[in-house]
Formats: sequence, C-alpha cells, structure tokens
Amino acid sequence: MKLADAAAVFAAYGAWRATGSARAGAQLARALASDDETSRTVAGTLLARATDRALPLLRANLSQGIAVAMTLRVLADAGGREVVDEIEPYTHNSDPQIARAARDALAAARATGLGRP
Repeated sequence: MKLADAAAVFAAYGAWRATGSARAGAQLARALASDDETSRTVAGTLLARATDRALPLLRANLSQGIAVAMTLRVLADAGGREVVDEIEPYTHNSDPQIARAARDALAAARATGLGRP
C-alpha cells in the first residue's frame, strides 16, 4: 500500500463530496486505474457508496476506457438495476477480463433493489 496514493484518494473524495468539484471527482474515478490495490479498492468503495452521484464519473471512465473492468463492477454497485442496459454490451467484449467483469456486474446489478425493477 502506498500511503500517499491512498491519502490522495481520500482527499479527492472529500473535495468532491464537499464541493462537487468535477476535477476532484474525476481524480477519484481515475483512482480505479491505480497501480496500488488499496487505492483502487478505496476509490471503488467510496464511489459505490455515493450511488447516483457517482454515476456520471463512472460513465466518463467507461467512455474514456479507464479501468473498464473495475469501473463496471463499481457501476453495478452504485447504480443497481438502473445501469443494467449500460453494462450488458460489455458482456460481449473481446477482452475476456472485461467480459467477465461485465457478467459479474450484471448479476450484481440485477440482484440489487436499487434503480428500476
């Protein structure tokens, strides 16, 4: 664990939650691509807990190809059933890791009580 990386994730989260800073939010979402496993996990947990508020950040990650597999998993946790249609196309991705993450995320999103039935 890189303490400085984890501290940067928490700082970005705090700034994003307190001010709504797009820059801080983007930094938090980009942490899903960190080389540091702890930073990725912390960022994912914080984004998932932010639910609807995190969806634009996660959608931006997907559109930019940033940490797609991890982002799909967090998207499912944050958006629940609301994001099923967004995740589904990734189940046919040529990258087996992304396709597997999408299938896992799809199952998780469908299992949650969040979003549309």
